[in-house]
Amino acid sequence: MIELRKITHDNWTKVAGLKLAEGQENFVAPNLYSLAEAYVDTTNNDDPPMPFAIYSNDELVGFAMMEFCELDEDEMLYEKYGDKSTYNFFRFMIDERHQGRGLGREAMVKILEFLKTFPQGKADSISLSYEPTNETARKLYSSLGFAETGHLMDGEMVARLGL
Repeated sequence: MIELRKITHDNWTKVAGLKLAEGQENFVAPNLYSLAEAYVDTTNNDDPPMPFAIYSNDELVGFAMMEFCELDEDEMLYEKYGDKSTYNFFRFMIDERHQGRGLGREAMVKILEFLKTFPQGKADSISLSYEPTNETARKLYSSLGFAETGHLMDGEMVARLGL
């Protein structure tokens, strides 16, 4: 059973130590970078990040981070879809030792269930991005209802799930 748990003094170094499989290093930022980014966002009153450790049956297997964003009128999701706000899902990884067992899909379902409770406010969509060469991510996100927008952001394909 997948659980999303807060990052704590007890688990943050283990989360930072999770690793991607060889060849996936360019698909997602290192977890230590993401945790530092969350700290900086929090201390500067930016969009409040929501970092989570992903556990399966009490074993740490991955990491995810998302944020609630109010969108400006000149942003693509606002212009193209009329979204005034989105949950931006911008970090997701399953440790190399736990890949290929369906845990990524299970974790994504749990994360989507959580975001659909609107933990930081009502949103029009959930958005994410991924490297265009990451076929595994493309297939997973598409199977969960995300549609590519045709827009690249920092070289990554943006996909959207309407709420």
